[in-house]
Amino acid sequence: MVDAIELIEFFDNLGFGPYTGVPCSLLNPLISYLERDSNRLYVAAASEGEAMGIAAGWNLAGRQPVILMQNSGFGNAVNPLTSLQLIYHFPCLLVISWRGEPGRPDAVQHRIMGLKMPGLLALLGLSYTVLTGDWEVDREKLQWLQGQMTVLNQPAALIVPRGTIAPVTKYIQQPQRSLKRQEAIAIICQTLRGDELLISTTGKISRELYNTKDAGNNFYMVGSMGCASAIGLGLALAQPQRRVVVLDGDGACLMKMGNLSTIGHYRPANLIHLVLDNEAYDSTGGQASNSATASLSGVAKEAGYRTAQQVSDPEALTERLQTILGQPGPHFLLIKVATGAAVDLPRPSLTPPEMKDRFQTVLKTYPRI
Repeated sequence: MVDAIELIEFFDNLGFGPYTGVPCSLLNPLISYLERDSNRLYVAAASEGEAMGIAAGWNLAGRQPVILMQNSGFGNAVNPLTSLQLIYHFPCLLVISWRGEPGRPDAVQHRIMGLKMPGLLALLGLSYTVLTGDWEVDREKLQWLQGQMTVLNQPAALIVPRGTIAPVTKYIQQPQRSLKRQEAIAIICQTLRGDELLISTTGKISRELYNTKDAGNNFYMVGSMGCASAIGLGLALAQPQRRVVVLDGDGACLMKMGNLSTIGHYRPANLIHLVLDNEAYDSTGGQASNSATASLSGVAKEAGYRTAQQVSDPEALTERLQTILGQPGPHFLLIKVATGAAVDLPRPSLTPPEMKDRFQTVLKTYPRI
């Protein structure tokens, strides 16, 4: 396996930097080091598309940036890649993890992008290579990529499979809180009336909801980070007589913050938007999100939610939930929780089509508000 520090130092030698991106567990060794390195600039972007814009700014300043992302988030980067980097000839190095690599077991949401990733890069005309974990081989591959970027004056990609970068000791420095996320989810399940339609965001939140209280009226998202609140809005508008509850995370909410303005504009009275905020990307290794300096409840209030508040203890969570359940929405509640999750937390056993079919079956019979 390649050492993360050695890889970054070689990037320096090739003239790459600064760094931006969105976390992935496969890239955690690189990001963990960059977050602690005062000599190199790493900007934690809320989305891959934003990272492409940041990198273009660095290009204008004469730099040759590196953009780190999970391959499932590559779709968010395609628009600026094709309409910004490629047409302006902004060279940058895309370091893309290979989740869903053919022949390796992985979560279902990575299957399609994992299969199509190399072909997509080739279709876009990008030079790319795959990290092997053999440093002598990989040095030559990286030198070739840098040469391609120089000759073609455009981005190139390094695909990073699982197990090619050596792991590092986790370094998570987040505020200590007493309320755990799964405890908060249990309180939410106990306080809700049981007839609400629940949409839970991808990652640990859906897995913890599944292990706390699996039910037919739960729709577990296993991909499409940031889309839970949009799904909740569409469902709430289509089913105005049923209460819809979205269980969201801070990283997901930041990634698609525009959803807040859309919800605030259409103001469905039957929507409750709960954001479990641990100021970290817990599902990808605990890298810091930017929610510590972004008042998500303040944004929601100004966007037009009927109410927007923040809680951080079990009693306040229960009390606030009981209050908003009796009032027309939309409501936004930011719930500050601790980082961390149970080891080997099981994933929902249903396939995505089975989740959809079960949810739609329940929807036909569930009581209205």
